[in-house]
Amino acid sequence: MLENHSTQAASAPSLNVLQQWQRVSPIALVYFCLHLLKGIFSNVSILAPLLLLFYKGIQRSPGYFMLALGLLIIVIATIGMMQYLAFRFRVSEDTVEIQSGLLRKKQLNLPFNRIQNVRLLQPLYYRFSNHLCVVLDTAGSNQQEARLAALPNNLAEALQQAIYTQHVAVSHSEANDDLTSQTTELVSDEALLCTRSISDLILYGISNNRAILVMGFAAPFYVPITNILDQQLQRFGIDASQWFNYEQQSWFWFGLAVIATTLVFLLIITLFSIAASVLTYYHFRLLRTHDRYIRRSGLLTRHEISMKRSRLQWMHLQQDGLDKAFGRCHIHYEQIVSPLAAVQGEGQHGKIMVPALTPAMAQQLLQDVYPSNQLAVVQFNPINWRYILPGLVLICLPLLVASQVFFWPAAPSLAYLSIGVVMVIAALQILRWRRFGYAMDAEYFYLRRGLIGIDYFCVPLHKLQQLKVSQHSFMQRAGLRHLHLVCAAGNLTVPYMPAQAAYDIANYALYQVQASHRSWM
Repeated sequence: MLENHSTQAASAPSLNVLQQWQRVSPIALVYFCLHLLKGIFSNVSILAPLLLLFYKGIQRSPGYFMLALGLLIIVIATIGMMQYLAFRFRVSEDTVEIQSGLLRKKQLNLPFNRIQNVRLLQPLYYRFSNHLCVVLDTAGSNQQEARLAALPNNLAEALQQAIYTQHVAVSHSEANDDLTSQTTELVSDEALLCTRSISDLILYGISNNRAILVMGFAAPFYVPITNILDQQLQRFGIDASQWFNYEQQSWFWFGLAVIATTLVFLLIITLFSIAASVLTYYHFRLLRTHDRYIRRSGLLTRHEISMKRSRLQWMHLQQDGLDKAFGRCHIHYEQIVSPLAAVQGEGQHGKIMVPALTPAMAQQLLQDVYPSNQLAVVQFNPINWRYILPGLVLICLPLLVASQVFFWPAAPSLAYLSIGVVMVIAALQILRWRRFGYAMDAEYFYLRRGLIGIDYFCVPLHKLQQLKVSQHSFMQRAGLRHLHLVCAAGNLTVPYMPAQAAYDIANYALYQVQASHRSWM
């Protein structure tokens, strides 16, 4: 009965046109070329010296540079055309078959029941032709990901519907339920859980500003940028170089100029961060269907990320320093991520993150996923104070001794400053120790950790795959242990906890995994 239903879903009239081998729409040429460019420029830190060299080349020989740029565009367009011509696909029965590859031909067969997620992307240049890019994720990693670069909107949604219909059919079959005609209605029955306004996205852009990283990547361009700015200011009769000449200015005005310039750069980068937040999460909607959570958002490129509820491994509530000031937090739906995807940074594609929530809204979403969780009221147990000793002994003490040897008595001001720096590092170690906490009830394990901000984790016990208790010689005499929890979404560690508590949690968690008979995926 299941096979008949899935075959009917795959052979729906709207999908009949995909049963023969064919290429995607010609507009996919743009997608292939831009995807190739993204791969080339994905690592800005490595390409920064090359970009600086190109900038200097423009100044010296603009003609040769334009010729090289033209050749690069021709090469990218040629490779994109070859990828487009080599790419063919069809939807046969309950399988998506894909042929691709230039030098090495590949054929990928993806049965519907092996496809975990179907993500729909609509870049800006697809809006006019009403096409979608369909991403078929089989294992949460980039190596097991297939893309149909450009399908008409109706065919892309029909393919997604057919795949999800079979998933619901499989769940009914495994539960020994009768499969009725309402299966398709269950797949398409979407309930809206959360939306985000522009003001929420602005707060998220401010609180999650990665200004330091951007400034670090831009380091090779500081000199050219400052030269250009200086030339432009001189056109208006402003000599900015005098502001930073400590021989002509007092230390007060010199320091004021440095602080003002830094604030201007931070403001500009913050504006870029806000723009990125709005572009990524514009018109944010979090929805829930019968067996999935779905996130839709995006201004220029519209994204749809889907996560099967059974693949959800834990919930992660994140609150950084500025988030606390704004009274906001972010909630992460963490699903299965392969180790290869984590190394490549591709695991983020399968995650759902809801930004800039009030604590009450975050708790409401958490209750929707885990109705019986006690994260809002649970009392966390602290870890042992010996957690701070390695940092004090291995970091703070050597820094203090080395600074006093080098700076005293030749530079007493630097010696006093180094003492202050060491004290700040020690205070941060103590604060991190105070943040750590753990708790457990009959169904969930809770973890709290952080430094300036705080992270909370709610982990269902039946999702645990491994538990490990470890110690070293320093901990043995004090009766302390490290508790390591391993899930399909990653690892969590509770350090320097009492040995008896570690073994009690490990034994009870293993009992729950065995006794509950619930699947982790």
